[in-house]
Amino acid sequence: MRRLSILLVALAILLVGCKVDATVTVDVHDDGSGVVTLDVKLDAQAVSATEAGDAKLQDRVRIANLETAGWKIGSWQRADDGSASIRLSKAFTSPDQVAGIIGELSGDSGPLRDAQATRDRGLLSTSYDVTGAIDLAAIQTGIAADPDLVGALTNQQVDPAAIDGSLLQQIRDALTVKVVVNLPGSSTTVTGVSGQRVAIDASTSVRDTRRIVLILVAVVLLVVAVVVWFGGRHSRRRARARAPIPRFDPHSRPN
Repeated sequence: MRRLSILLVALAILLVGCKVDATVTVDVHDDGSGVVTLDVKLDAQAVSATEAGDAKLQDRVRIANLETAGWKIGSWQRADDGSASIRLSKAFTSPDQVAGIIGELSGDSGPLRDAQATRDRGLLSTSYDVTGAIDLAAIQTGIAADPDLVGALTNQQVDPAAIDGSLLQQIRDALTVKVVVNLPGSSTTVTGVSGQRVAIDASTSVRDTRRIVLILVAVVLLVVAVVVWFGGRHSRRRARARAPIPRFDPHSRPN
């Protein structure tokens, strides 16, 4: 599957001087299910540059192949200021699926690294954790990984390393990445910093009110049962103590 991070980098290269904003949102529900959402926004200048030559956004930015991996892809939405945005989302049924979904977005060398999500249910509360990092220093242009392109540049007496360094800086200036983690009872937002690695550490602990109530009810019922049992036992002892002791009559004849 073609990684979306490659498309974002390609956009940033194409739209030098413009802005490409990517926001990844991880929503985790009480039961551990949820959805990962990616919102990509191009500013007005980026939209104009992308559609130069009567091209269309949907033709220049090809992401339909993500549907085969279970992603729900929306349509491009245009704003009054000339910008345009698109939303992609993929649901999960367990937190341990989040790492794989993030991996589909970022790949091995993209800006999102070491993503993990957990849900631990204790006796009285449930804890949720999402960790990882936004590593904008890890973004690459892809020039060094393309031998044909490197060869073509070299044949033209162009230094591939110089081109790579120049484009990389332009990418870092054009692309911004933000991660929003919504857990039950809390929300954490982390914004990437150009050329740096920023940690993502979102956690929360939620009391299981229903389980607490059930435990309290069970304790009360147990106490009542113990009181009733001991109370009945004491009553039986008192009844036996009050009962007359039968007397033996030596003159009585056996039946």
